[in-house]
Amino acid sequence: MIKYCPICNRSSDKFRFVGEFCEVCVADKMKKNIPDRIEIERCKSCGRIRAKEGYIQLDNGTLREAVKRSLGTKCEVKIVKQKEKSAVVNFHCEADYGYADFDKEIMLNFKKIMCIDCYRKTSGYYEALVQLRGVQQKADKAMSKITRYVEKNGAFISRIDETEHGIDIYISDKEMMNHFFQLYKMKPKRSFTLHGVKNGRRIYRNVYLLRFDKELTAD
Repeated sequence: MIKYCPICNRSSDKFRFVGEFCEVCVADKMKKNIPDRIEIERCKSCGRIRAKEGYIQLDNGTLREAVKRSLGTKCEVKIVKQKEKSAVVNFHCEADYGYADFDKEIMLNFKKIMCIDCYRKTSGYYEALVQLRGVQQKADKAMSKITRYVEKNGAFISRIDETEHGIDIYISDKEMMNHFFQLYKMKPKRSFTLHGVKNGRRIYRNVYLLRFDKELTAD
Protein backbone atom coordinates (compact mmCIF):
# COMPACT_ATOMS: atom_id res chain seq x y z
CA MET A 1 0.00 0.00 0.00
CA ILE A 2 1.41 3.36 -1.04
CA LYS A 3 1.67 5.97 1.70
CA TYR A 4 1.61 9.72 1.20
CA CYS A 5 3.46 12.19 3.40
CA PRO A 6 0.95 14.42 5.26
CA ILE A 7 3.34 17.39 4.96
CA CYS A 8 4.48 17.36 1.32
CA ASN A 9 2.35 14.58 -0.26
CA ARG A 10 5.40 12.64 -1.48
CA SER A 11 4.63 8.96 -2.04
CA SER A 12 6.31 5.91 -0.58
CA ASP A 13 6.88 4.39 -4.03
CA LYS A 14 9.40 7.16 -4.78
CA PHE A 15 10.73 8.12 -1.34
CA ARG A 16 11.73 6.21 1.76
CA PHE A 17 9.44 6.82 4.72
CA VAL A 18 10.35 7.18 8.37
CA GLY A 19 7.17 6.32 10.19
CA GLU A 20 4.33 8.35 8.66
CA PHE A 21 6.55 10.96 7.03
CA CYS A 22 8.88 10.92 4.05
CA GLU A 23 12.62 11.03 4.66
CA VAL A 24 12.87 14.54 3.14
CA CYS A 25 10.43 16.08 5.61
CA VAL A 26 11.98 14.21 8.53
CA ALA A 27 15.42 15.49 7.51
CA ASP A 28 14.11 19.04 7.07
CA LYS A 29 12.63 18.97 10.56
CA MET A 30 15.91 17.71 12.04
CA LYS A 31 17.91 20.35 10.16
CA LYS A 32 15.94 23.12 11.84
CA ASN A 33 17.07 21.86 15.25
CA ILE A 34 20.74 22.03 14.28
CA PRO A 35 22.45 25.44 14.72
CA ASP A 36 23.65 27.18 11.57
CA ARG A 37 26.84 28.35 13.30
CA ILE A 38 29.17 26.96 15.96
CA GLU A 39 32.15 28.38 17.82
CA ILE A 40 35.46 26.53 18.04
CA GLU A 41 38.36 27.78 20.14
CA ARG A 42 41.59 27.91 18.13
CA CYS A 43 45.04 28.97 19.25
CA LYS A 44 46.14 32.08 17.34
CA SER A 45 49.77 31.04 17.66
CA CYS A 46 49.97 27.31 16.80
CA GLY A 47 46.58 26.86 15.09
CA ARG A 48 45.46 23.93 17.25
CA ILE A 49 41.83 23.68 18.38
CA ARG A 50 40.51 22.91 21.84
CA ALA A 51 39.32 19.32 22.26
CA LYS A 52 38.19 17.20 25.17
CA GLU A 53 41.71 15.84 25.63
CA GLY A 54 43.45 19.20 25.23
CA TYR A 55 44.66 21.10 22.16
CA ILE A 56 45.04 19.15 18.92
CA GLN A 57 45.92 19.86 15.30
CA LEU A 58 43.01 20.75 13.03
CA ASP A 59 42.21 18.11 10.41
CA ASN A 60 39.13 16.35 9.06
CA GLY A 61 38.89 13.94 11.99
CA THR A 62 39.43 16.48 14.77
CA LEU A 63 37.04 18.95 13.13
CA ARG A 64 34.38 16.23 13.03
CA GLU A 65 34.73 15.66 16.77
CA ALA A 66 34.70 19.41 17.47
CA VAL A 67 31.55 19.87 15.40
CA LYS A 68 29.76 16.98 17.09
CA ARG A 69 30.75 18.18 20.56
CA SER A 70 29.75 21.79 19.84
CA LEU A 71 26.37 20.76 18.45
CA GLY A 72 25.71 18.35 21.30
CA THR A 73 24.09 15.94 18.85
CA LYS A 74 23.76 12.17 19.20
CA CYS A 75 23.76 11.81 15.42
CA GLU A 76 26.76 10.40 13.63
CA VAL A 77 28.52 13.16 11.75
CA LYS A 78 31.00 13.23 8.87
CA ILE A 79 32.74 16.18 7.25
CA VAL A 80 31.82 16.12 3.55
CA LYS A 81 33.66 19.30 2.60
CA GLN A 82 35.72 21.73 4.64
CA LYS A 83 35.98 25.38 3.66
CA GLU A 84 37.81 28.29 5.24
CA LYS A 85 34.90 29.42 7.41
CA SER A 86 32.37 26.63 7.04
CA ALA A 87 31.96 22.88 6.64
CA VAL A 88 29.39 20.73 4.87
CA VAL A 89 28.45 18.09 7.44
CA ASN A 90 26.63 14.83 6.80
CA PHE A 91 24.29 13.71 9.59
CA HIS A 92 23.02 10.18 10.16
CA CYS A 93 20.31 10.40 12.81
CA GLU A 94 18.20 7.69 14.34
CA ALA A 95 14.50 8.51 14.44
CA ASP A 96 11.26 6.75 15.33
CA TYR A 97 10.76 3.81 12.97
CA GLY A 98 14.00 4.45 11.06
CA TYR A 99 16.76 6.95 10.36
CA ALA A 100 17.45 10.12 8.43
CA ASP A 101 20.50 11.10 6.38
CA PHE A 102 21.11 14.68 5.29
CA ASP A 103 23.80 17.30 4.69
CA LYS A 104 23.95 20.77 6.19
CA GLU A 105 26.49 23.56 5.85
CA ILE A 106 27.64 24.80 9.26
CA MET A 107 29.38 28.14 9.64
CA LEU A 108 32.56 27.86 11.72
CA ASN A 109 33.40 30.74 14.02
CA PHE A 110 37.00 30.18 15.14
CA LYS A 111 37.49 32.04 18.40
CA LYS A 112 41.09 33.18 18.70
CA ILE A 113 42.69 32.26 22.01
CA MET A 114 46.17 31.25 23.14
CA CYS A 115 46.68 27.66 24.27
CA ILE A 116 48.55 26.94 27.50
CA ASP A 117 51.63 25.66 25.67
CA CYS A 118 52.01 28.78 23.53
CA TYR A 119 51.33 31.00 26.53
CA ARG A 120 54.08 29.26 28.45
CA LYS A 121 56.49 29.56 25.52
CA THR A 122 55.92 33.27 25.15
CA SER A 123 56.13 33.85 28.89
CA GLY A 124 59.45 31.97 29.27
CA TYR A 125 57.91 29.19 31.36
CA TYR A 126 60.21 26.39 32.48
CA GLU A 127 60.28 23.61 35.07
CA ALA A 128 63.84 22.39 34.55
CA LEU A 129 67.19 24.10 34.08
CA VAL A 130 69.99 21.99 32.61
CA GLN A 131 73.47 23.43 33.10
CA LEU A 132 76.16 22.04 30.81
CA ARG A 133 79.73 22.74 31.91
CA GLY A 134 83.21 21.66 30.90
CA VAL A 135 84.48 20.53 27.50
CA GLN A 136 82.69 22.60 24.84
CA GLN A 137 82.43 19.85 22.23
CA LYS A 138 80.83 17.43 24.65
CA ALA A 139 78.50 20.10 26.03
CA ASP A 140 77.34 20.94 22.47
CA LYS A 141 76.72 17.25 21.79
CA ALA A 142 74.63 16.94 24.95
CA MET A 143 72.66 20.08 24.05
CA SER A 144 71.79 18.63 20.62
CA LYS A 145 70.66 15.38 22.19
CA ILE A 146 68.50 17.18 24.77
CA THR A 147 66.97 19.44 22.10
CA ARG A 148 65.97 16.52 19.88
CA TYR A 149 64.51 14.58 22.82
CA VAL A 150 62.46 17.53 24.08
CA GLU A 151 61.02 18.34 20.64
CA LYS A 152 60.24 14.68 19.91
CA ASN A 153 58.30 14.29 23.15
CA GLY A 154 56.08 17.34 22.87
CA ALA A 155 57.73 19.69 25.35
CA PHE A 156 59.61 22.88 24.52
CA ILE A 157 62.76 24.82 25.32
CA SER A 158 61.91 28.36 26.38
CA ARG A 159 65.47 29.62 25.97
CA ILE A 160 69.14 28.68 25.74
CA ASP A 161 71.82 30.88 27.27
CA GLU A 162 75.49 30.53 26.40
CA THR A 163 77.54 32.08 29.18
CA GLU A 164 81.22 32.19 30.04
CA HIS A 165 80.61 29.22 32.33
CA GLY A 166 78.82 27.02 29.77
CA ILE A 167 75.31 26.43 28.41
CA ASP A 168 72.02 26.85 30.30
CA ILE A 169 68.91 25.19 28.82
CA TYR A 170 65.46 26.10 30.17
CA ILE A 171 62.95 23.26 29.59
CA SER A 172 59.18 23.13 30.12
CA ASP A 173 58.87 19.62 31.61
CA LYS A 174 60.98 18.41 34.52
CA GLU A 175 59.52 14.88 34.49
CA MET A 176 60.61 14.53 30.88
CA MET A 177 64.15 15.48 31.85
CA ASN A 178 64.15 12.86 34.60
CA HIS A 179 63.25 10.26 31.95
CA PHE A 180 65.93 11.64 29.63
CA PHE A 181 68.70 11.19 32.17
CA GLN A 182 67.50 7.69 33.03
CA LEU A 183 67.36 6.74 29.36
CA TYR A 184 70.86 7.94 28.58
CA LYS A 185 72.27 6.83 31.95
CA MET A 186 73.48 10.30 32.84
CA LYS A 187 73.95 11.26 36.48
CA PRO A 188 73.72 15.03 36.81
CA LYS A 189 74.11 16.84 40.10
CA ARG A 190 70.59 17.80 41.14
CA SER A 191 69.27 20.75 43.10
CA PHE A 192 65.98 22.59 43.44
CA THR A 193 64.80 26.19 43.50
CA LEU A 194 61.48 27.40 44.89
CA HIS A 195 59.29 28.70 42.06
CA GLY A 196 56.15 29.63 43.99
CA VAL A 197 53.15 28.34 45.93
CA LYS A 198 50.01 26.87 44.34
CA ASN A 199 46.97 25.71 46.35
CA GLY A 200 49.08 25.83 49.49
CA ARG A 201 51.84 23.65 48.00
CA ARG A 202 55.34 24.76 47.18
CA ILE A 203 56.32 24.44 43.52
CA TYR A 204 59.97 23.72 42.77
CA ARG A 205 62.07 23.88 39.63
CA ASN A 206 64.67 21.20 39.03
CA VAL A 207 68.26 22.18 38.30
CA TYR A 208 70.57 19.62 36.68
CA LEU A 209 74.30 20.20 36.44
CA LEU A 210 76.28 18.12 33.94
CA ARG A 211 80.04 18.63 33.90
CA PHE A 212 82.15 17.16 31.09
CA ASP A 213 85.88 16.57 31.19
CA LYS A 214 88.24 14.50 29.06
CA GLU A 215 87.22 11.23 30.73
CA LEU A 216 83.46 11.81 30.52
CA THR A 217 81.21 11.77 27.49
CA ALA A 218 77.63 12.82 26.88
CA ASP A 219 76.66 9.37 25.56
